[in-house]
Amino acid sequence: MRSKTSRKLRQATVVGLVALSALFFIGCRVRHKPPVDSGASRCSETLQKIYYPDTDTDLYGENLDLMSSAPMSLNNYLSMQQWELSLEEAVQLALANSKVLQRLGGTVVNAPQAVQTTYDPALFETNPQLGVEAALSAFDAQVASSLFFNHAERKFNNNFQALFATNRTDTANFNFELSKQTAVGTRLAVRNITDYQNNHIDPAILPFTPFRFNSLYNTVNQFEVRQPLLRGAGSSVNRIAGPNAFPGQYNGVLIARIRGDVSIADFEAAVINLVRDVERNYWELLFAYRDLDAKIAARDAARETWENRQIRFEQGLGRPDEEAQARQQFYSFEAQVQNALTGLANGLGQGGVLGSERNLRRLLGLPVNDGRLIRPTSEPTVAPVAFDWNYAQQQAIEHRVELRRQKWIVKQRELELLAARQLNIWRLDMVGQYGFRGFGDNLFGSRDRPEGSAVADLFRGDLDDWAVGFELQGPLGMRQGHLAVRNAELQLVREKAVLREQQRQILHDLGSAFVEVDRALANIRISYNSLVAANEELEPKRLRVEEGKDQVFFLLDAQLRTANAESAFYRSVIDYNQALLNFAFTQGALLKRYNICLDEGGWDERLDAISRDKAGQFVQNSPFAEDTVDLKPVTSGVVDQTAR
Repeated sequence: MRSKTSRKLRQATVVGLVALSALFFIGCRVRHKPPVDSGASRCSETLQKIYYPDTDTDLYGENLDLMSSAPMSLNNYLSMQQWELSLEEAVQLALANSKVLQRLGGTVVNAPQAVQTTYDPALFETNPQLGVEAALSAFDAQVASSLFFNHAERKFNNNFQALFATNRTDTANFNFELSKQTAVGTRLAVRNITDYQNNHIDPAILPFTPFRFNSLYNTVNQFEVRQPLLRGAGSSVNRIAGPNAFPGQYNGVLIARIRGDVSIADFEAAVINLVRDVERNYWELLFAYRDLDAKIAARDAARETWENRQIRFEQGLGRPDEEAQARQQFYSFEAQVQNALTGLANGLGQGGVLGSERNLRRLLGLPVNDGRLIRPTSEPTVAPVAFDWNYAQQQAIEHRVELRRQKWIVKQRELELLAARQLNIWRLDMVGQYGFRGFGDNLFGSRDRPEGSAVADLFRGDLDDWAVGFELQGPLGMRQGHLAVRNAELQLVREKAVLREQQRQILHDLGSAFVEVDRALANIRISYNSLVAANEELEPKRLRVEEGKDQVFFLLDAQLRTANAESAFYRSVIDYNQALLNFAFTQGALLKRYNICLDEGGWDERLDAISRDKAGQFVQNSPFAEDTVDLKPVTSGVVDQTAR
């Protein structure tokens, strides 16, 4: 009676679980009456409302105090404290404050994923899909284990089976495996498989059972070695493409290391661009100050002329049109002074003192206003600088970070072509297995009788299993493999063509920069001579106007041309320094110019000890294995990352 009750209870439980599962997958639908319009907002208005995420802007415990006082303008710039800043100090400040290596423009706002940050190299190294450690994880030892229990009840429509077969069975299965993939493609595995079976036989139906034990255990310890003989054999393909790779997918250790070098090159290029922008805007700020001084001097001279014409007109000695003309030029210079101070916001490229100062502050990672007005103290270079053209070409080809990056890409394509050729074959594995087995009606107990303990029988070693064989697998025709090889060849040819075009373009840019240095230097001489001539013309014109021998128009024209000549001279000096900057950038020597070196953060003691132990395992001057040299190289060798 109890057995029937428990059976019905289990059946009811199963039916209930099935019903709940059906409700879960089908779902339920409840009909509601339409709501009465009570003046409240409709559901669509609530759904269309814009919500803002509740995030913590105080990242990593840092105080992101971005707010500042009102920006400097015509009303408050005179009250600002002067901050004298040299060019070297500006570069140091930019590198210290710039976690986001941004450039002027709206890139960081409109395309934040396109900017470079100081976190990017570390982000790549910690990428669980692309980093070096991710590629090495394919060779980590793997643990796999499972444990399952099963209960089965069966009825058979056969008198013989109903008499002799077991109608209720309890089974269990336990698996444990420890496996390891080696660099040469060998897979090693150690596993234990334990099976349990209990046959419930009613003695009233079958008093003489055909089984020795109602419950029994089978356990086996097994060792397996799988060695690829064709595809996947050798350290080169496994280090390039990774274990168990197939054509077109290459994510080995060597490829991951090259990708890491490419990410470092991208970071270095961002640092170079930041330094170039800082120096460029530093010189632009200096020019803005010099241009402002020239326009203030011209305005003061125009005011003096206007006041003189006004006095003469009031005394009846002058003409009203001369006074009006002098007054008009004064106000024209006054407008130019204001524009030179604040800059223009209409895209004409005239930043002025305050606009150029804001641009420099942005690059230095400073707030909009901190009560100080940056004033450059470094004097621009006016001395002639001569460059060795042949040496400059060699330096540009060797040290431009863009070329080093592309050379790593070419090296990656070389390795991918090598891997594609090695993967364009069938897979033939030699498999060897050996195991020893135990049998008993108990797993651990009953050691005092024969076959009473499966574990004791296991270590007695009476039952041995072994197997040796071969497995062959591969598609007929190898269409995918041939496509992968051809694609890898075309990728290599493309990157070689891009590298050559980059070299050609860089040499053209270097030639333009070389010519620009000479042009800018010559323009300094011309502008200076023009300024001297304008000054020599101005004083005689002023004396002649005061004596009444010339009209005031000639004096006003001379003042205007003198102001323009002075501004043009300062512009030529800044252009010469910009040309020197551009030549250093094009030559690939900008970081060396400031003695800037890229270095990793500090390692802990454990990693440092591991690096010293592993250092002897690598070939000198090459991070790649010696079995990759059979491929014809397209570069002169591995590029030294420490070169500047």
